Amino acid sequence: MMARRGLSLLEDFLSAISLVSGSPFQASEPLQVAQLGRQEADECEFLMFMRLPLKHWQPAITNQTVAQARHLLAHWDGLESGHRLRRAALQYREAIGNLDDTAAFQEAYIGLESMEPPLAKAAALTPGTEEVRGKCESCGHEFTRKRSALVGLRTFVLADLNPSNAEKERKADWKLIHDLRNDLMHGLIDLDKLGSRSHRALLAAMHYLQSAIFYMSHATELVTEQYKLARGGPMYLAAGAYRVDSWPSLDEWGAILESTEFSWVPHETYGFVPQIAFRNGGLKDLDVGFAVLGEPFSFATMNSIKSTRYERD
Repeated sequence: MMARRGLSLLEDFLSAISLVSGSPFQASEPLQVAQLGRQEADECEFLMFMRLPLKHWQPAITNQTVAQARHLLAHWDGLESGHRLRRAALQYREAIGNLDDTAAFQEAYIGLESMEPPLAKAAALTPGTEEVRGKCESCGHEFTRKRSALVGLRTFVLADLNPSNAEKERKADWKLIHDLRNDLMHGLIDLDKLGSRSHRALLAAMHYLQSAIFYMSHATELVTEQYKLARGGPMYLAAGAYRVDSWPSLDEWGAILESTEFSWVPHETYGFVPQIAFRNGGLKDLDVGFAVLGEPFSFATMNSIKSTRYERD
């Protein structure tokens, strides 16, 4: 939690620099955190974060995959709503490559919004418009008014024209997606209080966005009940402790262990595996092990650190 707080303060500073100077900065990720003297006065405990670059995709792109992609493209060219499908697919691709769950969710939601007209028309609804019946409190006259609402998207997520008849799970998905979008759009919640909401909403939004594109592209055979989202390479950790004579000043702070970039090497049992080399620059009584972060950093805790198989030379 303290590491996230520190990273948040750093992001604030970089944002301020961008505003003042126009300098471009990408989203920050932690490199290492350290704590001095929790167990003993001269002991430093540390975590080093090492994201494995995702430069390949394990499932092969087969002839069938290419044929399915061509099927989608043909419908995007031929359908009246093809420009909407293209736009939604672009937002899907932008979101799937964004490692920040909150930003990725907002991109996915834009994709869902772009699907409102074709989804509404498919359900015989007026896109973006909902009729609400009421009664005048003074004279009792009944009236019907129109208000803006994503009726097509809501009906698609709930799988029912009447929201009250929808399944419990679908109601929960719609509430999760809709409420988070509203909170983010109108600044109703601080980002450091989101916890896992962004991650859960992202998974739901991406699943419905993918399904909506498939349905509207006449590719219903591609729709699946379960959805898996690739979020870049796993975050590996080097965790350990060493003895320290004195705590360095902040401007002298550097990497606790020198390390190389990940490389892929052949392994007689597991095919190709990632390899990384470390160099101890003189740390005393160094004790180090390796693990993987099992949850996104945005809401991970120490309990999210999971053991992983590794071999030492």
